Order: sequence, then structure tokens, then C-alpha cells
Amino acid sequence: MLQNGNEEEKPVEAPKAEAEQDSLAAPPDAESTHFPMPVHPKVDIKRHAVTDDYKISTQVLGLGINGKVLQCFNKKTGEKCALKILYDSPKARREVELHWRVSGGPYIVRILSLYENMHHGKKCLLIIMEW
Repeated sequence: MLQNGNEEEKPVEAPKAEAEQDSLAAPPDAESTHFPMPVHPKVDIKRHAVTDDYKISTQVLGLGINGKVLQCFNKKTGEKCALKILYDSPKARREVELHWRVSGGPYIVRILSLYENMHHGKKCLLIIMEW
């Protein structure tokens, strides 16, 4: 605010709420009410053929906007799984990364393995998920 036109204008700060001031004044190692960010292991994308580890069925379990899902079986354990095939793209990689981050949560289908293979002459991301 200018007084007699000779002083510079100074911005007026709104008073901070008491709780906000306390949280800003707290040292970084102080106990916080915020939840810690979960630590996720890095996505491990296998480069060898998915057929080395899984028997792929021709049965289609579902079709989605980003790809189809086939039934498959783990060759070592016989466990029934689902295989989602995505053509490799930045959008597909983002989908895989986000799914990987939430994979351990309740009500989320868990990713068991990830592969990068060629499928019908195109580079694809193959997601093995629990059945």
C-alpha cells in the first residue's frame, strides 16, 4: 500500500492459520500425521520368451480397450493365470507401471510376472496376472 506515493508497495500477507504455522515450524524429522509413501520394487521386465515359463491357452478370458486377456498356466506349478497382451507404447508402459504400483493392494489383481516379447511381429508387453 502506498502512503504518500514515495514508498514502494509491499505485498500484504494473510495471517496463517495456527495449525499451518506449527506444521511449517516443525523440523523435518518430527513425527508427522501424514502416511509414508509406499516403496515399490522396480518393475522387472523379463526379456526371454513367455512360453519358456507359461503354457498359453487359446481361450480368451476377456477383451479390453488396451488388449486381450488369455488363459495360461505356469509350467512349473500348473497354476492357472491370466495373460494380458499390450502392444508396447508409452501408454501401455504407464498402464503397467501404475498396475504394478497398486498390485499388492486389496481388490487389485496381482501382477505375477512381466515380459517384453514379440507377438505377431510387434513388440508387446505381456502381463501375467493371478487368476
